[in-house]
Formats: sequence, C-alpha cells, structure tokens
Amino acid sequence: MEQFSLVQKIALMRILLDIINADGRIDSRETFYYNKIAKNLGLTDEDRKYANEANSLLSLLQLKEFSSEQKAFAAEVMGQMIVVDEDINVNEMAIYELVCDTCDISIKFNDVVSEDQINKSTRS
Repeated sequence: MEQFSLVQKIALMRILLDIINADGRIDSRETFYYNKIAKNLGLTDEDRKYANEANSLLSLLQLKEFSSEQKAFAAEVMGQMIVVDEDINVNEMAIYELVCDTCDISIKFNDVVSEDQINKSTRS
C-alpha cells in the first residue's frame, strides 16, 4: 500500500468519524474498527485528536488529491465502516456516495463489501 502523509491520514480518519456519527449511534464495533485503522496508519492519540477536530469539507479536498491506490483504500475502509455494525444506514451510504462523487472515486459500495456482509446487515 502506498504511504499516506499525516495530513492525508487525518483527512481519512475525519471521514470515517463522519460515517460513524451519521446514524446518531456509535457502536462498539465501529469504535474498534476505527481504532484498528488508526493503529495501522500509525496515528498517535494526538493525531486522533486532530482528526476529531478536522473540518470535513477540507478533508474531502485532501481525499480528492489521493492517488488511485489511496482512493481504493479509502473506499475499502469506508465500506467496512458502514457494515461493521451490521446496519447499513442511509446517512452512512449518503456520505460514502458523496465522498466518491466529490473525490472521483469510481468504486461502488458493493465492490468493497461482500455479499455476505450486506445480507447480514439490517437497513436503517
């Protein structure tokens, strides 16, 4: 996987936070997955604080400049964040689609999550 700059990591984590908060419920599985991604990206507690305070619109601008490989990774983690709590929420999907449309990511949701994950999930 291509390396991300700190600014790119924070932008991606901000978008994931937006997905987590989109349905008005924070599930422990979402928190666990978020922390796993943050750890895999090598983010510190201070970096996570910056992600929490980051501006979503500016984060979108950062994602728009990601390489194709970075965009594919972003689509993957966004998709997994949506299904990790086994509920596909309309607001979470709206964020996925907005990010993809705005940032020229041509990866469909069904291409980053399995049919089994979709079938196990409720719709809200």
